[in-house]
Amino acid sequence: MPRLRLTAPSLTSLQRPAGPPALVRGVTAAVATGLLLVLSFPAADLGAVAFVALVPLLIAAGRRRPAAAAALGLLAGLVFFGLHVTWISAIGTDRPAGVLAWLALCAVQALFLGAFAWLVPVAAPLGGWRVPLLAVLWAGLELARGHVPLGGFAWGQLGLSQHGGGPLLPLARVLGVYGLSLVIVACNLALAEALLAVAGGRRRAAAAWAALALALPFSGLAAPGPPPGAGPPLRLAVIQGNVPFDRSNRGLTTRAVFDAHVRMTEQLAGGPPADLVVWAEGSMDDDPLADPSRLQAVRGAVRAARAPLLAGTTTALGGGRYATEALLFTPDGRLADRYVKRRLVPFGEYVPFGSVMRRLVPATGQLPYDKVPGRRLEPMMLDGTRFGVLICYETAYPEDARQLARQGAGFLVMLTNNASFGRGPLGRQHLATSQLRAVEEGRTVVHASISGISAVVGPDGYAGQRTGLYQAATIRAQVTPRTGLTPYARAGRLVEAAIVGLATAALVALPALRRRRAPAARRAAEREEPGRDTVGPPARRAPAPDTRS
Repeated sequence: MPRLRLTAPSLTSLQRPAGPPALVRGVTAAVATGLLLVLSFPAADLGAVAFVALVPLLIAAGRRRPAAAAALGLLAGLVFFGLHVTWISAIGTDRPAGVLAWLALCAVQALFLGAFAWLVPVAAPLGGWRVPLLAVLWAGLELARGHVPLGGFAWGQLGLSQHGGGPLLPLARVLGVYGLSLVIVACNLALAEALLAVAGGRRRAAAAWAALALALPFSGLAAPGPPPGAGPPLRLAVIQGNVPFDRSNRGLTTRAVFDAHVRMTEQLAGGPPADLVVWAEGSMDDDPLADPSRLQAVRGAVRAARAPLLAGTTTALGGGRYATEALLFTPDGRLADRYVKRRLVPFGEYVPFGSVMRRLVPATGQLPYDKVPGRRLEPMMLDGTRFGVLICYETAYPEDARQLARQGAGFLVMLTNNASFGRGPLGRQHLATSQLRAVEEGRTVVHASISGISAVVGPDGYAGQRTGLYQAATIRAQVTPRTGLTPYARAGRLVEAAIVGLATAALVALPALRRRRAPAARRAAEREEPGRDTVGPPARRAPAPDTRS
């Protein structure tokens, strides 16, 4: 790549952008990137747009000093996240509190995009090597954003934009979602370099960068296929009992919702028996282990269906403590296993720094109690077949699905309750995370939502038999268990460790590399025609000589 002479051939040839026109161009570029990123994900779901979405920001940031570039990145992030997660504002019954939560979340997430934009001009003296370096740094920032602060927020990862298929998606079996993001950013960087090379009249460099940008999206074609099936398929029935939504109930479950699940399960008696019936998170609006009437209803339903039942509920642990759980009942109604949700949603299932936060922000008092996180993540057993269970937000964490696959889970079941978020794009965005987990692990993922979208996702990421929002529906599907492991299931932790290690090393070495490459860049710039664009910060024009006598 250095031979392409993209060692910033004109890093010192541009004047600092000045005046309103330059400001308007920068703001326009940042807003354009934000909007293009929005189009890359559901609701628009134009995944191919992700391969060009960052180009306006890259070019605009490269023409500015790091602080100004960071401001443009922050603006792009605010536009993107502000539109991508508008459903956050629907949380709870206090509309102003929901809007405040939405604004705070968007501001925190936009900081990561601002940090990346700051790095664009900083890395400019590295020439063509800045393309892989910046791509790795983006992946590292995404990994960090998915885990900090307060457990992170994994929505809007660039790799998720490919959930609907395409030639890059199979690469997730090798590099996971962060690897997909790295390749997508590298494609954007190569395309930006190609455009700038065209503008500078460097045809060979432009052709080389364009060829790289065109080739990268097809790198997934070299990935191996999913593991083969292991054993006969299992018959599953997913019950979507539905929670009617309006502004007054905010999707809260009721006894009527529980009764609907019982009734729809009993109706399975007319067909072939299922190997497993699945109810989503919150399908039991009260703890069946503490409510004899609910437990009796569950026993009646599973006996009628002649099948085990996996159901999501809130359980009382005693002492005013509660947990979100998935309970597995045998066909005769006995409790066989249970899984306690480990990754709780901040301000949704617990209030961070609760005693202080509830005094400072009274709206957090809408949450009557903090739930208790689980500690154990192991597959459950179904008639000799292991399967993994994740609840709601946990499907956004690749390491959880990977751990279950490594422990022998033949398929995965994801239980969620998105009923309180209305008809926005959240349901499709959440399904996208299950699609990536299916490809990464080479497993079928049963995505069960109490009010939609429910679907059965194959190991190739295709979501078949999907339901709509806010409708009662039953999915009957055959799921083939698998025991083989994809490369990502085997070595995904090493992939993520390599991303973190390379990103950290790049940040540490970047100042020294800049000092080492800057003289060469200045000498190259002196040989170039003035006024040529590049992805790098402009230098100050040397002062004119004093001709006064």
